[in-house]
Amino acid sequence: MRPGLAPVPSGPTSWLRGAATAVRAATRIVGRRDRRTHRSAITAPLDTGGFLGASVAGWISTSPSMLPRTWWMWAVNIGLSEIYGYATGALAGRVVRRVGREIGLQVHIAPDHRHRARWIGGAALVGISTYSWVRGVLRQREISRLVQEEPRPLSTHAVGSAAGIGAFLLALGIARSTIETTRLYRALLRPYLPRRLVTVLSLLLTAATVAIIADRLIRGRVLEAMIERADAANRLISPDISRPTSSLRSGGPQSLETWQSLGAPGRKIVSGGARREQISRAVGREALDPIRVYAAKSGTRTLEDTVEAVVAELDRTGAWDREVLVLFTGTGTGWLQEWSLSAIEFLTAGNCATASIQYSYYPSPLTYLIDRRSPQRAGRLLLEAVRRRLDHLPADRRPALYVAGESLGSFGGQAAFRDVPEMLSTIDGAVWTGTPSFTPLWQQLTARSRPGSPAVAPVIDAGRHIRVVTRPRDLHRNYWGGLYEQWRHPRVVYAQHPSDPVVWFDLSLLWREPAWLQQRVGHDVTPAMHWVPWITFWQIAADMPLSIGVTGGHGHSYHEEMVPIWAAVLGQDVPEGGQREHGERLRGIVRAIRESHPKG
Repeated sequence: MRPGLAPVPSGPTSWLRGAATAVRAATRIVGRRDRRTHRSAITAPLDTGGFLGASVAGWISTSPSMLPRTWWMWAVNIGLSEIYGYATGALAGRVVRRVGREIGLQVHIAPDHRHRARWIGGAALVGISTYSWVRGVLRQREISRLVQEEPRPLSTHAVGSAAGIGAFLLALGIARSTIETTRLYRALLRPYLPRRLVTVLSLLLTAATVAIIADRLIRGRVLEAMIERADAANRLISPDISRPTSSLRSGGPQSLETWQSLGAPGRKIVSGGARREQISRAVGREALDPIRVYAAKSGTRTLEDTVEAVVAELDRTGAWDREVLVLFTGTGTGWLQEWSLSAIEFLTAGNCATASIQYSYYPSPLTYLIDRRSPQRAGRLLLEAVRRRLDHLPADRRPALYVAGESLGSFGGQAAFRDVPEMLSTIDGAVWTGTPSFTPLWQQLTARSRPGSPAVAPVIDAGRHIRVVTRPRDLHRNYWGGLYEQWRHPRVVYAQHPSDPVVWFDLSLLWREPAWLQQRVGHDVTPAMHWVPWITFWQIAADMPLSIGVTGGHGHSYHEEMVPIWAAVLGQDVPEGGQREHGERLRGIVRAIRESHPKG
């Protein structure tokens, strides 16, 4: 061996030792290169451009959206808006500095003027922030009045704002830690690789590190916790919900579906609703016991098997002999709106059957993200199976067939049809409630709507078959009060409130102003709502989770308006000269549904 040279290490152990030595050396190099900068990288002062950008975005985030905000909605809006504003402001500041250097522009401010400018800037910042926050609180009270809610207390807005600022600072810390990780990888690789390759590899290694941590945190913790929670909620048998005693309900006596197999939403559906006596009193004539059929997919039963189970239950209960049969596509968890179910049962005096399946037990947002094909397959398979069964019956013995769905159920139910002509030729009517904007059939309809008609209630083919309803009065006149053409059968209603964020949420809100905001229409939406890139997207996203809990007739809460909507779709029009009597009849049904379903 040549004197002065150490032996070359070999074997796995030697490689590990060498790697550990390299890490220690790189760390010492980083510290020697700029020890003070390295220590203060994460806790360095805020970038000036980024700070101004975050401040402006924070002011804008207090602007109104569709629904009154809880504290966490404030936090989401402010936190995400300030993250966006800081990134945009920091980037803009770098561009301005770079351009200034390129053109040789230099700005010098005298020390006394700089001190004065800081005080003026600070005062302006505090004043504008206070003004925007107070204005935002007042706008929230205006929105509460529009949707008939009690205004939130001042503490809600204060706590939410503080939490939003805290979330922004946490995100900033994570971003700076990620930058530090890139610097560490660069220091480790620099002694061994060319500069360009060091830059590329350090970025790739940082991305891989972030991806692994995010996967462990989001998929390994958050997502699995959501799935476990959804599974537990689906299996929970509530003592407040009793098993049906009628053989006309799935899960009841003689049912082919066990009570336990229905899932929590299914058990609530088949045990709910009014009985024959209640319906008879409300409609003033003899009624039948309504049929409610339900089946749930499980680990041992495919979606096709579940559909066959529903058809078997329809056979068992004699549903084919009823006057009306309605197929519902549920939300992600299998939930159905009781107001819609009960409206059909009262309007038909119980001479009806309703059927649905549970294709998933995940909440709708989770279902759409990880399994969006299931609601579409559920809507299509159920309709096809029922149509095949009806085709074997004599034409004069077939019940009138209607379809319905709310939210993700509307998205899935409409997937049973390729286009509008097929829908109108296949069924006797439909009610689609709170339809998401990404629904293909809805996009076809809006593309052919009358030019100049409002985006919140587009006029389609002069209302001959399809009408978009924001409130019951839109059933017979368009949103501006104009007359439709004569309403022909089959009749289809799209019910959607202007303040329903589920209807208007769309990815394009990030970069494009939607037509419904450009037109400034919507009777329960404040005209002070404006579109801002990125910010409006998150405002509406934060509105969605609680939109089903607002007062009926607003947000994603469709209640008593379902009675006149179903009356119109079923063909129970206002008799000649009988507007008052018809209105009294519908109001009586609304009162009866409230009594039979007080928690609705």
